[in-house]
Amino acid sequence: MQFLVEKGFHVFTPVSPHSPVDVVALDDNGNAFLFDAKKEAKRVNPGRKTPDRIHRLRSQLQKDMNVRTAYVDQEVGKIHFVPSLED
Repeated sequence: MQFLVEKGFHVFTPVSPHSPVDVVALDDNGNAFLFDAKKEAKRVNPGRKTPDRIHRLRSQLQKDMNVRTAYVDQEVGKIHFVPSLED
């Protein structure tokens, strides 16, 4: 995730193919951030005109580990974090 590298994080990917985490990022203070990367997907809900993000549920293990979901929009090059990086 180039975005995290540009923000000054040290970024790693797990070895296990079935991990609850896709990306591990460390800041310079040693704080670890865990991410589950998802492709941005939107849909127009009934009665609405604008598309909304399709939110993916985290597993109980991901909640216990405080894994953030990173919605990656490859078309515009943006990433939306849930919960945000500031939380």
